[in-house]
Amino acid sequence: MGLRELLLTFHIAGAGIWLGANVIQAVVPRMVARHGAEAAAGWYRVAAKLGNRVYVPASVVILVTGIFLVLGADEYGFGTRFVTVGFTMIVIGAILGFVVFEKGSERAAVAIESGDQGLVRSAMSRLAAFGALDTLLLLLTIVAMVTRWS
Repeated sequence: MGLRELLLTFHIAGAGIWLGANVIQAVVPRMVARHGAEAAAGWYRVAAKLGNRVYVPASVVILVTGIFLVLGADEYGFGTRFVTVGFTMIVIGAILGFVVFEKGSERAAVAIESGDQGLVRSAMSRLAAFGALDTLLLLLTIVAMVTRWS
């Protein structure tokens, strides 16, 4: 296995981690809600920490390997559309992670603990909507990478 294949393997693994974590965050809230408010609030407190523990490391791996893949390529460069899409997705993911998911998950946990059902629904709906957006944009980015949009 050469350097390019190694970089590409880690690049794809990082994207897989990001996508997999998104799927988990879409599925788990309904599952833990069946176990009561304490379990649901606990999940959202854990979800708030996923940014630093899962998404940031995966994004750094994607970013660093992506940079080295572009530097080692003759057929595409930093101005190529699919590379621009990839960098843009890293920025969007970082913004959503810090502005929406981390703070929103903490708000959801507090709302669940306070018993304010309106606030719970609002927080969960917002997280679900932005989670779906992030996942769709990530899938679009994967399509851009696989098909090498030019």
